[in-house]
Amino acid sequence: MILKQICLSQVFIHKCCHTFKWLSVSDRHLLNGLKQNQTIKHIQRQSVSRLVTLTTAALLLTLTIFHILQFISVPLAYGMVHLLNASETGTKSYHNSDIISTREHFDYHSAGQLIQGHNITDYVYSSDLANNSNSKEYNQPTCPPKKEIAIYIHGVWTDERSANEQFNRTAMSLASNYYSIPLIGFSWDSNTSINKDGWEIAKNIAERNGPKLAQFVIDFKNKCKDTDIRFLAHSLGAAVVKSTLASLSSNQEWNDKSGLNITSIHLLGAAIDRSSVAGNTTFGNAIDKVVGDFHNLRNSEDNMLEYVYRYVEESDALGLLGISHSMPLPKNYFEREVSSEIPPIQDVDGNNKLDCFDFFVILPGDNHCGYIGARGFPPFENIPRNDGAIDIVIQDWSEQ
Repeated sequence: MILKQICLSQVFIHKCCHTFKWLSVSDRHLLNGLKQNQTIKHIQRQSVSRLVTLTTAALLLTLTIFHILQFISVPLAYGMVHLLNASETGTKSYHNSDIISTREHFDYHSAGQLIQGHNITDYVYSSDLANNSNSKEYNQPTCPPKKEIAIYIHGVWTDERSANEQFNRTAMSLASNYYSIPLIGFSWDSNTSINKDGWEIAKNIAERNGPKLAQFVIDFKNKCKDTDIRFLAHSLGAAVVKSTLASLSSNQEWNDKSGLNITSIHLLGAAIDRSSVAGNTTFGNAIDKVVGDFHNLRNSEDNMLEYVYRYVEESDALGLLGISHSMPLPKNYFEREVSSEIPPIQDVDGNNKLDCFDFFVILPGDNHCGYIGARGFPPFENIPRNDGAIDIVIQDWSEQ
């Protein structure tokens, strides 16, 4: 990060010097052109005055740019979009408050073992009825009229409140792009200790959540056979997807029904090994077998993957550099660099805290939590400042 700051400063200095050089050349031409009609003294005053004015303007512009990058103060990029209903947290919501939850299914304080009273495939699905937060229906999914849903899977070190905020922000970014689709959040026990041991426990819990999400997909398809299912998975949520596809690929009930698949999957800053999706692996075979289109949105500037993931895994993440070049690709695998889609905005969740390691956010792509967009600060928390890479996701959906 220090190197980034030094490079950034050098860029600014270069631009300023270039501006000063241009000004001095211009003024020399001005001086030569006016010699015949004005005194040297008057010319010097005019030249110096213009030089000071333009130099001041250049410095103000440079300081403004630096302020934007350093303090991340960006204008609102989108207008107010349609609100759908109220969320459980009491704030206005852009999603339908449907949640698949496996919270408290695992002991995330120790080894991540399954807690007594739960099994490998159980889950709780809750849906608000008629936008009334006091009336809920459990484990009874409703088939949407447009025959399309998206399931968002959050990543590591996310408690229930933060998970709900991410579901809300994702739906807000979808709405800002005028794409209407029911969004279901998958909430799992990823709020382990923020250290190396906690990371290992979270990886274990993520893998063991795969059969649970797979069971929901099977149950949903049994009721809504013609409805497309799309996955959006952030960070370690990619490990949940990996395990889910393996479970579906080996599930006899799923395989007995022809034509069933996950319509599309988008990984956002995937915190899994970059070789794991190769066509000759279990995951790669499952991608070919179970998924329509599989998209990896990678970001070579992602601070979380570039520093934290590399430290704990001693390898590179799929979401940072993409699949290893020597590896065979699944036939339906697509990859795209999206660092330019994620502006250097701190505190994308608008909670007045620097979380997600975003205190080092300086350049586009730095913020690991910016893939799903950024919300405004109160009282403008329901106006998105940016949609992250969600516009790319919608473009892929529309072209499929």
